[in-house]
Amino acid sequence: MGKLMTKVHIVNHTHWDREWYFTSMDALVLSDQLFSDAIDELKQHPEASFVLDGQLSILDDYLALYPEKLSEIKTLVANKQLFIGPWYTQSDAFFTSGESVLRNAMIGIFESKKYGDYLPIGYLPDTFGFNAQIPLILKEAGLESVIMWRGLHLNKHVKSPYFKWASLNGKAQVTALNLPQGYGTGMLLEPTTEYVDGRLDPAVDFIKQYTDGEVLIPSGNDQLAIIHDFSNKVDQINQLGKYEYKISTYQDFLAYVNEQSLETYHGEFREPVLARVHKTIGSVRMDIKQAIFHLEDHLVQRIEPLMVIADQIGIKLSNRLLMQAWKKVLESQAHDSLAGCVSDSVAEDIKHRLKEAQEICESIENTIMKQLADYLNLRPNEVLVMNPSPKPFAGTKTITVLSPTANVCFTGADSVVIKEEYVESRKNILEETPAGNRFITESGYYILTVELTCELPGLGYNVFSFEELSEKKEGIKQTTQQINGRQLSLTFRDGKVDLSYQGQHFSDFLSLTDEANAGDTYDFSPLEEELVELLSFDRCECWIEPHQEKMVLSGQMKLPLTLADRKAKRYNHEFSYQITLTLDRKDELQGEINFKNSLLNHRIRLQIKNNQFFNKALAGIPFGSIARENESLIDWEKTYSEMPVNVNPFEKIISGISQDQGLTLFTQDSKEYEYQDDKLWITLLATTDSLGKPDLLYRPGRASGDTTKKGHIMMDTPLAQQLDQEIVFKFALRIDEPDVTETTLYKWREKLLQPSIAYQKQALNYFVHRIDNKIQTFDQPLTIEAKEYSLLEFQEPDLFISSIHRSYYSEKAFIVRFENPTKESRILPITELFKGKNVQRINAIEEPMQRNERIDPYSVATFLIK
Repeated sequence: MGKLMTKVHIVNHTHWDREWYFTSMDALVLSDQLFSDAIDELKQHPEASFVLDGQLSILDDYLALYPEKLSEIKTLVANKQLFIGPWYTQSDAFFTSGESVLRNAMIGIFESKKYGDYLPIGYLPDTFGFNAQIPLILKEAGLESVIMWRGLHLNKHVKSPYFKWASLNGKAQVTALNLPQGYGTGMLLEPTTEYVDGRLDPAVDFIKQYTDGEVLIPSGNDQLAIIHDFSNKVDQINQLGKYEYKISTYQDFLAYVNEQSLETYHGEFREPVLARVHKTIGSVRMDIKQAIFHLEDHLVQRIEPLMVIADQIGIKLSNRLLMQAWKKVLESQAHDSLAGCVSDSVAEDIKHRLKEAQEICESIENTIMKQLADYLNLRPNEVLVMNPSPKPFAGTKTITVLSPTANVCFTGADSVVIKEEYVESRKNILEETPAGNRFITESGYYILTVELTCELPGLGYNVFSFEELSEKKEGIKQTTQQINGRQLSLTFRDGKVDLSYQGQHFSDFLSLTDEANAGDTYDFSPLEEELVELLSFDRCECWIEPHQEKMVLSGQMKLPLTLADRKAKRYNHEFSYQITLTLDRKDELQGEINFKNSLLNHRIRLQIKNNQFFNKALAGIPFGSIARENESLIDWEKTYSEMPVNVNPFEKIISGISQDQGLTLFTQDSKEYEYQDDKLWITLLATTDSLGKPDLLYRPGRASGDTTKKGHIMMDTPLAQQLDQEIVFKFALRIDEPDVTETTLYKWREKLLQPSIAYQKQALNYFVHRIDNKIQTFDQPLTIEAKEYSLLEFQEPDLFISSIHRSYYSEKAFIVRFENPTKESRILPITELFKGKNVQRINAIEEPMQRNERIDPYSVATFLIK
């Protein structure tokens, strides 16, 4: 049989999991030989090339072992033999925030420059699906294409695996290359009849069902070495195969694809057709996920703006500190790491990295606030309060004050002490004086948590003073089991919470559910025929406080301890839980759920019950939102590799939309929801005992991961049970008309995301902040003296700021990135917003862009300010 006239581009690569069932240090040891071997092979074969998995961190780790190889690596990069970057790590693309994915590219590209050029492709070959705004994020990072695998449904999303992928607004488009059979399609490249007839030609046959043109075959797999004598092997394969095989690069194949007529797709990729996407992976190892979610917000909402203010007023801290914190977060957001489908040993490593990132953040903040307080010569009864947003703030900040008395009153601002902790006096305390050392009795004091109602200028600070009072205002405990706002009220009766709003009644509005989890660290899976337990409440206390009313609900039930107990229906373990609901005078409803996890292999979710069926869910995603309706699960086995359950991710806000209203929840503690009929569930916890299991109800057949390969054992994950961990889940809820605007919801989100940043210069306890008593104030000139300061102030209420951070490339410059998460385009009055400042339109990697003051729907616009 003669050759078929189809060119097949073969690209040699390795897919390098930083960690999985093995640790990042295990991977480092593997890289010692494999990367050294790759460098030697490329030097000996100038015609060969090798893709180092699109993530720079693994090369940085290797170079720490071999700094002398830098010049060799730079030469190979310059010769386009070794392709590195553009990412710092291979990021998850659903449970990371949009700013985190951008930082991954920003830091990856910034750090790539020490080696030379970087792979100009959004290379993500193993991520468990993709959010619909990846094209926008890629374009903002200067990337025009993406290579991806999972989540695509050929003949439904697109006909060909090579297409144009557009963001929500349709304007940001990238060329997408899908790998229908994954990044290991052409692995173990061998010039034998068995290999060509059994693996290579059939792989091309499969792809040819969907395209008439040339075909891409990646040759590599997990932690695999470079293929030696690649050119000779391809020549021999051409003698055996029925297609025309050629050594190629991803860039060469992209150049070919970009000359073709391509169809366009808008939307996300989350369908488990040719590969599993693990639709319920958003709830495993929630302790790790929550820590990552909180750190993302801590860095973007808090530390980066603080660093900008500090830099502009003359407090010197290295931007490299911030990058170091980000790197530890990004290493923890690699697709397996953030997903949680890792061994317990890896989970411990992730937690340690996150601990280190948190410590960097806290110490940066401590340094800035302490030095600023010193420069301002603050007194012990003064508190420095920051506003990290350019929008002026008017509302409540929660701050900590240390005082000899149990109550304080702020001058010119309303304040309420909501929590107090008394620290006993201590005897025989050393005091160092000019006359020598002496021993004294140190007085006791209170640590007070205060809600301060205040006004703050944009991107700046104000200083507030307080007086110490002897009397304290206490809340009033109610005998009635009801709390009230203006139009909204909550009533406790018969173990359930009912809600009334504008004449509508919502019975059993809020509750908790518990059920078995027979799944693993990849997927939740129920026990067949097990019923979901509704956790009712048996105690309720209500309080009237100065600015709000509070309902504290407590309950305990006997539930099965283990999976075996659930199968045998043994209800043998006492489980306790509590929900605190606060309702202010503006009908702002906020809640906090607390329990200690004392059960094994189970899932707990918050259940919100509407008074009519939901039609759809509107889920927040990076820089926008997406409407989702439930898919039919009838005969799913005919099409899918796992049950395509209607469990989906969301970013901060999720709205259940019904005929008469939208119920919207905000949280920073979970990113997984499901709705069915009149119920909306948010996952709080899903615990499991194994890294992989076969034959799950939701995922029949082989186990996920490597546990089904020859010689690969099952791996226990007792830490994924989160046993005896204190679980805290905070949320806010609102009820609107069903056509509530995105502007309204995102203004609400913006308000709830505002952090409380405050500092009191006091001598009662130098260990409130870890390094407080070690921070020194240097004799350096500052640009400010006043106790009120604003660097930047925007009065436009409908503008949304995605992030503010220091420039990576320009001294004393900073970046403002606006976002438009709505369907209406907006005008940015740049001249008015940045009066007297040098402003340049750029992208996220600080490349100049054409000046444009319009920000498209579901988009971002980035500016460099000097």
